[in-house]
Amino acid sequence: MTQKPQIIPVPAADAVLHTERSGHGPAVVLVPGGGGDAEMFEAVVPLLADRYTVITLDRRGNSRSKSETLFSLAQQAADVITVLDHHGIDRAYVFGTSASGIIALELLAHHDDRLLGAVVHEPPIIRVLPDRAEQAASIREVGRITDEEGALPGWLRFASMIMPGTGARLFTSRFGRAAGAALLRLASAAQRVRGREPGGMQRIIGNAEWLLKHEMPVLVDYRPDVDALRATSAPWCFAVGTGSAGEFYERPARLLGAELGIACAEFPGGHASYQQEPTEFSARLTAILDGFAARGGRRR
Repeated sequence: MTQKPQIIPVPAADAVLHTERSGHGPAVVLVPGGGGDAEMFEAVVPLLADRYTVITLDRRGNSRSKSETLFSLAQQAADVITVLDHHGIDRAYVFGTSASGIIALELLAHHDDRLLGAVVHEPPIIRVLPDRAEQAASIREVGRITDEEGALPGWLRFASMIMPGTGARLFTSRFGRAAGAALLRLASAAQRVRGREPGGMQRIIGNAEWLLKHEMPVLVDYRPDVDALRATSAPWCFAVGTGSAGEFYERPARLLGAELGIACAEFPGGHASYQQEPTEFSARLTAILDGFAARGGRRR
């Protein structure tokens, strides 16, 4: 029987971070992307826990790690280090996806002495794209919708940009967003009437305003410190999903990988491959981390 993760609150600057710990062995920290939390990785944690000490967390400002601190990438990276310190871990592997892929780059640039290696999965670094003006306009549209219609319709519009399938097209219209938001509010209210604790989807919905109003403006303007990344001592790679080809969140990894001479690994599935293909994802991640370990935890 799979054991439930151990929940360990971690005191940090102006926040208490919700963290979960499972397994034994070298530490790997799975950092959720924008709007997500530790539950994003619930399907892969038990698959990795046979070989690793797996730590997941709700990032500052999200779900069970609420904070009034203004969002900054430096603080988010520092929070990961605080988590390592509290768990008594000197060095760890880090997997960052989407927004947290950018946080992983900050760790590589400024905290590489604490890393056994890092996998930077589909970081949406719009500024490196040749069509960055067009992509930035799409993100500004999400901001406009958030201001005019509310955080939940804005979140649904953003979701339509990263969700697979034709169903997401519903949220490109104001009517579709209003209908979707109403259904989500009804579902959330029904959960509260039953006296249940907020579930994963409810928490993600609750994170929408933080993502759209605090995280996204910073992420859109992000420029990687390529000199620091070239100098980092930790082994690392970019990664993309095979189902994400050509998307705005997939292309930066390939472009920056080519510029920096860093490999770009492929995972099965799309932007959320750890949810779509958990068994295959876990096997691929393990193979990558084994490769890092063979280097002795240092970049060649």
